[in-house]
Amino acid sequence: MEPFSLDRYFDVPRLNCRIGVPLAEQPEIGHNRWHPGIPPAMEVGPGGEVILESAAYDDYQIHDDGGLDELRRVDLSRMHPLTGPVRVDGARPGDLLVAEVLGVEPLSGLAFSNILPGSPGLLGEAFPEGFRSTWHARGSIAESPQVPGVRIPAQPHPGTMGVAPSLELMRRWDERERPLYADGRAFAPDPRNALLRGLGPDAARVAARTQPPRENGGNLDINTLGPGARVYFPVFVEGALLSLGDHHLAAGDGESCFNAMEMDGRSWLRLHVIEDGMARHRVTTPIVQPAPLVAGFGADRYLGFNGFSFHGAEQGYQDASLAAREAMLRAVDYLMGVGYSGEQAYVILSVAPVQFRISCIVTIPNPTVTLYLPVDIFDRDVLPGPATGPGAQRL
Repeated sequence: MEPFSLDRYFDVPRLNCRIGVPLAEQPEIGHNRWHPGIPPAMEVGPGGEVILESAAYDDYQIHDDGGLDELRRVDLSRMHPLTGPVRVDGARPGDLLVAEVLGVEPLSGLAFSNILPGSPGLLGEAFPEGFRSTWHARGSIAESPQVPGVRIPAQPHPGTMGVAPSLELMRRWDERERPLYADGRAFAPDPRNALLRGLGPDAARVAARTQPPRENGGNLDINTLGPGARVYFPVFVEGALLSLGDHHLAAGDGESCFNAMEMDGRSWLRLHVIEDGMARHRVTTPIVQPAPLVAGFGADRYLGFNGFSFHGAEQGYQDASLAAREAMLRAVDYLMGVGYSGEQAYVILSVAPVQFRISCIVTIPNPTVTLYLPVDIFDRDVLPGPATGPGAQRL
């Protein structure tokens, strides 16, 4: 492996984000929609390295001194200011583009994990008023004054990373998602606040929103894509045209409250091309190789909360999403029992290194989904035990 040097770091080509400045005021670095016609902001050869800086997903609409009114004003049509695209010389449709993550770090040092009023989080309807929390990195630990008594291991990673779709693929997305637009179950193309690095209004009307992940990658929100990870992207256009943003300081499996620890950040990538990789390896959606080091605790240092495919008198059938929601509700109830508000508990479960697992999928009608909560992130003992007081004993 090539040794690290500061000279090498400063020689890497980069796109710099001005902290606190919305993308509309620095449009030369990026875009906030997917479209194959967006001109590249940078070009590199196979094996080349780039450093890409970006604002958090909110495009600097959220500030440390803001209140709940600020959250109600967040305009999601500005969501995901991505930096790029980066054209990789020699990448052609049918290839695989390998994005090797060499480093990820914060820019401003602030991260926000908020419950946005009306957001489509796993328990969004249970917390309609919203909640704010600001997180600060203390070395490798993140802490928030709004969620006291909790220390979260920092695991910086880009939440959104993807390549450009072809026009035909973009049309396929629209046809597939169109039945969901009317009742808000998908984000329809929206020219408001669309930034496409010079493309005109015709492109803005059809360019795809970045909220869902798709065949090109995009908003994957995989919390193990830190340093050492690799993502293998199918290539759909000449040059691949890779972009990224939506950096997280930390996130749990699921990013359940619609926010991880959302931060402005910097990612250092090395880009490789595997010729004809889509056909040779039978790849049609991105595959990932996780980072070698991720936050973890001893196997006995988790509490597992189980959810099933029913809610009260409502019975589902093999509905893993319903079971995941039920597991989250059980965990929120438990944390409220040790002194946290429902909002604080919901945020903790979105940013801590919780693990969601499908424990069993074949027990009809109820699959089992288990949410594993690490107990050592708390400054108190949260394990179940007998009542306290005279004569009480620890288990």
